Amino acid sequence: MARKLVLLTYNIRPGSDLAEYADFTRSVDYPAFRQNPGIQDYANFVVRENVRGEEWFRHFDLMFVDDLDAFHADGRLHFGDPVILDHAARWRARWGADESTGWRTNVNITYADEIGG
Repeated sequence: MARKLVLLTYNIRPGSDLAEYADFTRSVDYPAFRQNPGIQDYANFVVRENVRGEEWFRHFDLMFVDDLDAFHADGRLHFGDPVILDHAARWRARWGADESTGWRTNVNITYADEIGG
């Protein structure tokens, strides 16, 4: 059966400590997402190097889910899971915005179907 992927692309607040963010990812982010039974696998990545061309984002998450329609949850996203939705709001405040400069990251969410082989 072809897997269903949710791709999240984003940047974190400029000047953030990458080691602190990595620790946050392991200790807070992963447990929040992985507690949902509809999420088969979830992992965060940071771009090490652009070899040809350049993306607008430095961070991305790969999330394999059971059902993209259920994940969408009529526009609420994240299966409408209150644990994940609360976590996402706290993440955006801590890592996705900078009140002093007005900077705020886009968090793009893309759904993809695996081409089975």
